[in-house]
Amino acid sequence: MAQFPITHWSLIRRSGETPSQRHAAFGQLAQDYRKAILVFFRARIAAADAEDATQSFLAASFEQAWWSRANAETGSFRGFLLMLLHRHLGHLRAKAIWITDAAVAIDAIADQSPSAESQFDTRFALVLTQQAIKTLRLRYIERARGDLFERLLPLLGARPEHGELKQIADSMQLPPNTLTIELTRLRKRLREQLRAELMELCADETTLEAEWTALQQVLSGK
Repeated sequence: MAQFPITHWSLIRRSGETPSQRHAAFGQLAQDYRKAILVFFRARIAAADAEDATQSFLAASFEQAWWSRANAETGSFRGFLLMLLHRHLGHLRAKAIWITDAAVAIDAIADQSPSAESQFDTRFALVLTQQAIKTLRLRYIERARGDLFERLLPLLGARPEHGELKQIADSMQLPPNTLTIELTRLRKRLREQLRAELMELCADETTLEAEWTALQQVLSGK
């Protein structure tokens, strides 16, 4: 199997080598996926405690170089992150940070619920989609087509209403057929960029294909 290029995943694996490499692996990823981490804790503990849990997780991840422990058994960032989050939550519970035994019991039930996992996966998918859209927006702007991108963006998630494309085309002084082609191209580019974003977080092709299938299921609501 061909070796993947240097991506976020390989930076994660090397993050324990030097402080600068740790910063490279951790900084942007922590910023991008902080909301997904917060969603994980909010689905399992009180909202007032979730923010503190997120902060302590990020601090411990960096200080103790948890990222460098990545291995082939957790060949995706999503799987790796979930493993670390579960471990950190167990550690916090063991230290009795949340007060009552009843609260801990409720948290334990929530921790196993499908809805708790699906909330995390949904947020993770949204982060990837936002990053893909951000990249595509910059590319369109560089080609002086930023206005076209912004007009087409709301149409990516659903079929245009009857006559909507023609109205947009007329306002931009474009033939309707041209706008239809541009919308098709943008959808294809978003799909390709979304896959590229995911590849950055996977260790190999096998993991990528599994994560791609899971991502599509989340985005389609299945």
